[in-house]
Amino acid sequence: MAKVAQLKTQSVDRMHVRLEHLDTLLGLAGEVIITSANLQELERRAQTALARHEPFPEECLNAIKTSNEASHRISQDLHDLVMAIRLVEIGDTLRLLRRPVRDLSRNLGRDVELIFEGSDTMIDKALAERLVDPLLHMLRNAVDHGIEPPIERTRGGKPSQGKIIISAVDREHATQICISDDGRGIDETTVLETAWDSNHLTRGSRAPLLDLLCRPGFSMATSVSATSGRGVGLDLVRSVVEEFDGKIELETEPGKGTTFKLMIPKLRAVNIVDALTLRAGNGLFALPIEQVVASLGIVPAQIQTAMDQGKYFTYQGQVIVLHDLRELLGSEPLPRDAEQLSVVIVQSRSDRIGLVISEFLGPQKLVNIPFDESLPHDPGVAGTSVFTGGRLGLTLDINELVARALGTNRLPASTSASDQGFLGIGAAGDAGTTVGPSDALEPCRADCPEIQKTVRGQGPSGLSSGASRFDEADVSGLIDELRSGLQKLQDALLSLEASPQETDLLNEAFRRLHAAKGNLTMLAAEAAADLAHHLETMLDFLRADRLEVTPERMDLMLDCVSYLSSTANAFPNPISPPPPELVEKLHSETKTGTKSDPAENQVELIGRTFELSPTLQLQVLSALKRGEHTFETYLTFDSGRQAPFLVAYLILRRLGLYGSILASLPSVAEIEKGKCGTAIKVLWSTPLDEAGVNETLEALSTHHNLIEYSSIPTTIFRYE
Repeated sequence: MAKVAQLKTQSVDRMHVRLEHLDTLLGLAGEVIITSANLQELERRAQTALARHEPFPEECLNAIKTSNEASHRISQDLHDLVMAIRLVEIGDTLRLLRRPVRDLSRNLGRDVELIFEGSDTMIDKALAERLVDPLLHMLRNAVDHGIEPPIERTRGGKPSQGKIIISAVDREHATQICISDDGRGIDETTVLETAWDSNHLTRGSRAPLLDLLCRPGFSMATSVSATSGRGVGLDLVRSVVEEFDGKIELETEPGKGTTFKLMIPKLRAVNIVDALTLRAGNGLFALPIEQVVASLGIVPAQIQTAMDQGKYFTYQGQVIVLHDLRELLGSEPLPRDAEQLSVVIVQSRSDRIGLVISEFLGPQKLVNIPFDESLPHDPGVAGTSVFTGGRLGLTLDINELVARALGTNRLPASTSASDQGFLGIGAAGDAGTTVGPSDALEPCRADCPEIQKTVRGQGPSGLSSGASRFDEADVSGLIDELRSGLQKLQDALLSLEASPQETDLLNEAFRRLHAAKGNLTMLAAEAAADLAHHLETMLDFLRADRLEVTPERMDLMLDCVSYLSSTANAFPNPISPPPPELVEKLHSETKTGTKSDPAENQVELIGRTFELSPTLQLQVLSALKRGEHTFETYLTFDSGRQAPFLVAYLILRRLGLYGSILASLPSVAEIEKGKCGTAIKVLWSTPLDEAGVNETLEALSTHHNLIEYSSIPTTIFRYE
């Protein structure tokens, strides 16, 4: 149950589901209802035949066979559907790596292009989450140790820009992920010298290159830095890959580059297991059949003793250490008076052992019910399962059992079996109570009430006080949408840095940020929403060509997105305010964009006059001919979290309801392009007199938060 035990700890709490999968699920649900109705009818006919002492009709036997086949097919289809629903594109994981590689390459003075291939390859959601850290470690190694500085690459006849390629390929039974770079490669001689000097190898001895690089504590760095030198990178990578029963391969050529290849088997099930069932004493157990090497019987004469302690026997020329299953789980060992012992040989990631049992029961497809992590249970037990006949047994974690048997995960000598404890699921104890192992190993019926108590519970997930008007599902949905949107915002900004002339990327980033600001506001994250508002203003200035896309501004925008992402990940815990230096830099940039437009300067705006073009003169004369008044109206406003140009445009539209807009400063064309601050001057005509205009502006201030306004009748024109 290695995969089950590992997967149940992963945080796969929310996922997007395709409509086609839901349609398939509804279809299967309908088939379940039909099959259930058929079985009910067969049960009624069987009871009738039994009551009348009549033979069971042959057509009913055929119907039972058909229903059984349908049930098996539906269960398999449901299993396949659930596994398909859990699949996500690996591109979602790979995109998380763009920002770290970008920052690291800039800090180290490297010019690196990160290329993704096979981003649409589908992998399990739990695997996708677990791969982030290993892939990040390998990319850091590639940038820090692999890719040379631009000058060194040019001298070696390479392009100044290095390449790192992450490719994902869907094989028949595994997912292959390759991380390749065109850097300096790995010199095996240098690695051996480092291993000898650091006492990881006896001087003069050798070991496979990959094994050396993956040894805990081994590092090629001469000093500890923020990115390397502690010797934990590849060791972590190998441990994570092995958790999924995968393997790692290495190909390298000095001066040409390095490729790491991860081969990870596809996860076939999360809690549905093909298992070998067996009995040890009165306890029932299930072993994952893929980790069973052989089942056999041996006579006591075949068992040998090493130093009066360990017991072993030979199987196909290989020495197999022998352990009693019950004793390994901390209970009383099985009696050894039988003429022949039943033994099952199991395989962990790298070792084999033999387990002495009482009886083989045969293979079964079982549903594993994992234990709640908060409840005490033995590490060698993955969960519980209902066996044939409604009997309850334990599913075992072979990797943990082998590790304990070989001494890497033994019970402390001072700890008694009863102190270690199991999760009691026996007729004599309630679920959640720590009882002795011998009690836990006893079978019980699946219909006993205690089994119902093994379902995982969820602790309270407190909501943000400002978001208390939403229920927990709403808040969770908002947070999920916020996190996804911020990741896409970061992707758009990183793409914008590579192609600053692409206005579509600027518009996409603006839309993503605007949506994120709305979610932050609904979640009552005021400080983060305010930062998002100022960042939105900066993006607006970039869109209006009032600021240029520079590396420094890209750093600032990405740092702001990082803070917003940390805010999204912090929910529902307290949220830290943004760093003061980040806020100061952002305000400085928005001020720069403000100064680039004369219309933002209120004093200068008051002093500006309208150009008396012939068309404008005709419009004013026409208004006077109609008996209307013309006014120059100056006003300032607080745009709040709205873009200033949008508020200015709405104000002009509102004034147009009471008259005709003849001209404005900034012009309407400039306002539509975003070249507008929080002050405008309007030349307009209206039937209202001066008192009516003031009343209109006073009413307007309640809609658009006017701070100051004044109107002057125009007297420069006369109509005769």
